[in-house]
Amino acid sequence: MNAGARLAAFGVSLVAALGVGAGIGAIAGPSPAPTEDEAPAPLGEGVVAAFDGYRLVPATAELDPDGGTFEFRLEDPDGRPVLDVEPTHERDLHLIVVARDLSVFRHVHPELTTDGTWLVDLDALPAGSYRAIADVMIADGPRLALGTDLAVAGPLTPQPLADPSPTTTVDGYEVSLATERGDGGEVTATLVVRKEGTVVELEPYLGAKGHLVALRAGDLAYAHVHPIEHRSHAPERSVSFDATLPVAGRYGLFFDFKHDGEVHTASFTFDQGTVRGAAPMEH
Repeated sequence: MNAGARLAAFGVSLVAALGVGAGIGAIAGPSPAPTEDEAPAPLGEGVVAAFDGYRLVPATAELDPDGGTFEFRLEDPDGRPVLDVEPTHERDLHLIVVARDLSVFRHVHPELTTDGTWLVDLDALPAGSYRAIADVMIADGPRLALGTDLAVAGPLTPQPLADPSPTTTVDGYEVSLATERGDGGEVTATLVVRKEGTVVELEPYLGAKGHLVALRAGDLAYAHVHPIEHRSHAPERSVSFDATLPVAGRYGLFFDFKHDGEVHTASFTFDQGTVRGAAPMEH
């Protein structure tokens, strides 16, 4: 994945996640566990930690630098494992694993075992502090984004975010992004993928032409949005997203797309200025 550029103008309703940085040469370690005061929220509001008694509980806060199986459970308000979820975008659960400096991003899909444990294989990750965010719909319950802090031990070399750019490259593809803004923070983001100068036809991936995940630098505010199905004036073979980004800050955007049977992730950086009439986000 190209970590060079990360997001161009777009907007999304956000769920805040706590975040801390680390200095060069530091040794990565797990961040403190969230407290009940950090509490909860479904997609679109509040802090990713817990909501209405639901929590994400990892088997360990430390990941193997060489990769391996990550295990966790979702607990209901009574402390019991959640066993019944409703699929969203063709998967029972979407797990985002992201480095605190936004230099590493993984979007994976764990499997649920009969005892309520979720399992997913993660490839090798660089040393650093990470946030895992589980995006899930509880059957007959809320849509949640629950988070936990993770760490990969070793010497750290923080990667600064690149300056914003309307184009980025990944795996031989060039991805461009154009935006239209509204006065209230509304943004329509349109992406076009090219290979060797030719616009490619994106293949369906998880029931859509593409998937967009947005994370705010610093606190890792999170949102997962999906395409507009029909947009008459969009460029041919493009994919567009409607969203709202009312809070100023620097953001990373990660665009998953599929072509020739392979999934790729293009990343951008975006600086959002103050939006008229928007209230500051609570932490």
